[in-house]
Amino acid sequence: MSEAPAHQTRHLAALAAGVIALATAVWAPAGMVGDLLMVAVALCALLFALEAGRRPGPLRWGAIVGALLAGLSAIVAAAILVVDLARLFS
Repeated sequence: MSEAPAHQTRHLAALAAGVIALATAVWAPAGMVGDLLMVAVALCALLFALEAGRRPGPLRWGAIVGALLAGLSAIVAAAILVVDLARLFS
């Protein structure tokens, strides 16, 4: 039972990582560097939130919401990267 507070902290950190990934997709610098930054932050947040969502606890919903936000951010970041790559090579 002593690991429950650690799981709660991890769940809240996963929620914060999802929000940060979403904020990075909005406020990243323009260009390829910003696109790569968005993809990297979103994927790291997604992996962390998925790992945190597997742990039991009363705040598990926070990790699940963080994973959803990070997943949506990853999709948006990948789409923006593909569009910029298409512009670069066309």
